[in-house]
Amino acid sequence: MYSQYKSHDDATLSYMEDALRHVHTSKDVFFHGRAGKNAKAQAGALRKELMKKHKVDGETNAETWIPSKMRREMNAWQDDMSHEIDVSTELDANFNFPKINLMSHWVEQIRGYGPQ
Repeated sequence: MYSQYKSHDDATLSYMEDALRHVHTSKDVFFHGRAGKNAKAQAGALRKELMKKHKVDGETNAETWIPSKMRREMNAWQDDMSHEIDVSTELDANFNFPKINLMSHWVEQIRGYGPQ
C-alpha cells in the first residue's frame, strides 16, 4: 500500500522498509505449502524409509503386543512420522516468490527515480 502513494519522503519510505522487513520475518508460515518438487521427493523418500523401519520394528514386537497397545503404538508412530515429514519439508522448502523479491527493490527505485 505504501508504494501507491503519489509522493514519498524519508518517513514513508522507512514505513515501506519496515513493512517489508515484517513480511520477511513472517514468511516461514508459507514454507510448508511452498515445498518444491525436490522437497516433496525427499519427503516421499523419508516416508518410505520410515515405513520400512516401522514394518521391521512391528514384526519383531507384534507377537507380544495386545491390540490396545498395538493401536497406541500405531497412533504414536503415525504422529511421529507426520512430524518428521513436516519438518523435512519445511527445511527443504524454499521461499521464491518473485513478487516479494520485486518489492525489496522498490525503495531504492523510488529514491532513484521518484514515485511515478
